[in-house]
Amino acid sequence: METGKMIYVTNGNQVEPLIQVSNFELTQEVKGDFNITLTSHNTNNNPAHRLLQEESIITVGDFDYRIKQMKETRHGKQIVAVNTFYDLVDKRQNEIYGGTRTFNEFANFVLKNTGWTFTSSVSGSQFIENFGENNAIALLQALCQVYECEYVIMPNNRIHFSNQIGGDSDAQYRYGHNVKALSKNVDTTGLKTYIEGYGAASEGGGQLFVSYESPYAQKYGKREAEPVHDDRFTNANSLLEHIKSELIDYPEVTFELDSIELLDKELGERVWLIYEPLEMEFQTRILSQTKQFVNGELRTTKVVLGNTLPKTTTDILISQKVEIDENKKITRSKFEQTNDRITMEVETIGESISKLELTDKEIKLSVDETNKSLAEFKITSQQISTRIENKVDNLNSEFVQTSNEFRTSINDNGRAISTMRQDLTGFEFTVNSRINDTNSKITQTDNRITLETSGENLVSKINMTPSWVKIQAKNIELDGAVISRGSITGQTTISVGTDLYVGSDIYMDYGRGNNNQIHFYPYTQIYNNYSDLFVQATDGTLWLGGQYTNLQGSVSFSQANSVDFSGTHVTGLNMSGGNADTVRGLWIAYNSTYVYIRDQWGNNVAQLKQV
Repeated sequence: METGKMIYVTNGNQVEPLIQVSNFELTQEVKGDFNITLTSHNTNNNPAHRLLQEESIITVGDFDYRIKQMKETRHGKQIVAVNTFYDLVDKRQNEIYGGTRTFNEFANFVLKNTGWTFTSSVSGSQFIENFGENNAIALLQALCQVYECEYVIMPNNRIHFSNQIGGDSDAQYRYGHNVKALSKNVDTTGLKTYIEGYGAASEGGGQLFVSYESPYAQKYGKREAEPVHDDRFTNANSLLEHIKSELIDYPEVTFELDSIELLDKELGERVWLIYEPLEMEFQTRILSQTKQFVNGELRTTKVVLGNTLPKTTTDILISQKVEIDENKKITRSKFEQTNDRITMEVETIGESISKLELTDKEIKLSVDETNKSLAEFKITSQQISTRIENKVDNLNSEFVQTSNEFRTSINDNGRAISTMRQDLTGFEFTVNSRINDTNSKITQTDNRITLETSGENLVSKINMTPSWVKIQAKNIELDGAVISRGSITGQTTISVGTDLYVGSDIYMDYGRGNNNQIHFYPYTQIYNNYSDLFVQATDGTLWLGGQYTNLQGSVSFSQANSVDFSGTHVTGLNMSGGNADTVRGLWIAYNSTYVYIRDQWGNNVAQLKQV
C-alpha cells in the first residue's frame, strides 16, 4: 500500500515519506490511548524505511507518533508508535500545588513549560491535597478522576477537556443496515456497590469517615469494596468524591462492531445501538475508534461501544453518610499548598472568614467578620505584630514587637490617636486629640524624663534630668506650699497675689551694676518689727513709700544719692547709717531718738526729738 502523501518519518534533521506499508491501524480511546501500528517494507521505493529507528517520529495527518516498539527482519519492520502527547510522561512538575482551585488552574500547573496547550469546558472548583510531584500524564489522569472529565488529543500539541467528549447526533447503528458484525463482552468481576473511606484524624481524637452506597445496590445487592484509608484527606466532600471514583458499581459492557457507516462519527459520540438478534436497543458511546487506509484515505473501520456512568436525578437519593461535626450555617473550607506557601481558609458565606497562611518567611493568622471587624496576627523571624480593626467606626489598634523594640497604637481613620513605643533608648507615650491638633507626650530615657503638651501653636514642657528640672509654659500655677532648698534664678517677672515671705536677704541687680528700683504702691505698709530694715542703693535713689504708705520700725540706708519719703506715714522709726544727699518729705512722729534732716548740701536744717 502506498501512503506517501499521508505518512512521513522524521529522524533528527532527516524527513522522508513512508510509502510501502501494510497492516496500518490507528487506535484512539476515550481514556486517552492514541497509537498506531504498521509494517514497513524494506524496498527501494520506501525512502523512510531506513529512518525507522527507536524514538523516531512518524507523522500521520496532523498528528505525530513516537516509535516505542520495533521488530525488524530483513524484509521489513513492525512498528508500534504512540502519540507524542505521551512524551509528557518524562515531564515532571516537582512542585506542590494542592488546595481548592479551578480545573483551569490545575491544568495550567500541569502543562507549564511542556510546550502543550489546552482548551476546556470543565467548570467548578475542587479540593486536591498535595497535588504535584509527578509526571504530567499521571497528574492529568488524577485531575480528570477528581473532576470526572475526559480529554481528547488535538492537532498542534493541544488537549481539549470536557465532562464528556463527543457529541450526540442521535445516530443509529442497526444490524442489517449499517452494522455487519457485533460481539458483546460483559464483565462484573469488579462490581461493587458500597465503599467506606477513612481520612485524617481530628484534634478531638476522632477520624474523618465517609461512606457511599450506589443506587445499583437495589439491583445487585450490597457488595462492599475494600475501604480506602488516606490520611491526606481532611475534607469530607473531597474524600467522598475520591472513594466514589474508586468504585465500579455497574457491569462493564463493551461491544465491538464492524460498520459500513462510521466515517463521520467522532470519539466519545453518543449513538443508538439496535441489534435484534440479541434483543438490544439502547444508547451508548463510541469508546474506541480504529482507523485504516481505505482507497488512500484514513477512515474509521471499527469502533468499541460501551456503557457510561448514569447521571440522573436518582443520584440525589444516593445513600451517603458523613460522620463529621458540621456547622449548620453555610460554610466552605479551602486549602492551598505550593512549594513556598500553605493557605487554609474556613468561611461562613457572607459573614466571616478565618485564614491561616504559612510561608518560609511568615506565619499569618486572621479572622475577618464582614463589614464588622478584623483581627490579624503575623509572625516573622524579625517581628511579631497584631492588629484589630473595627470596621464600623474605623478604629483599629496595632502591636509590633521586635528583638529591640515594641510599639502599640490606636488609630482613627488611619490617624494615630494613642501610641506607645519602647526600645533600647527609652520609652515614649503619645496621645492625640480626635477632634483638634492638641496632643500630649511622655518620653523617658536613662537620663531624662520629658512631659509635653501642645496645641494652637503653644507648647508646655517639663524636662527632668539628674541635675535639673525645667518647666516651660505660658502660665505656671502652683497650688499649695512651695518649698525650695536651693537657689531660684531666672530672667522674668514674679507676680505674687498674697504674702511674700523671705527668710534672708533680697538683692537687686546683684553683680550687674544696673540702676534698678524698688517701688511701693499706694496703701503699702512696711513693717520691720523684729529686725532692722537695711537698704543699700549704691549710686542710686531709694524711694520708700508713696502716697498713704506706712513705714515703721528701724531702718538704715547707705550709699543712696537720695532718699524720698514723700507722702509716707512714718511711725516709731529709727534711722541710722544714712549718707544720702537729700531726704525729702519725711514725717516722723513718736520717735524716741534725734533725727537730723539735711539739705541737699549736707547741712543740718532741723533736729527733732520726741517730747
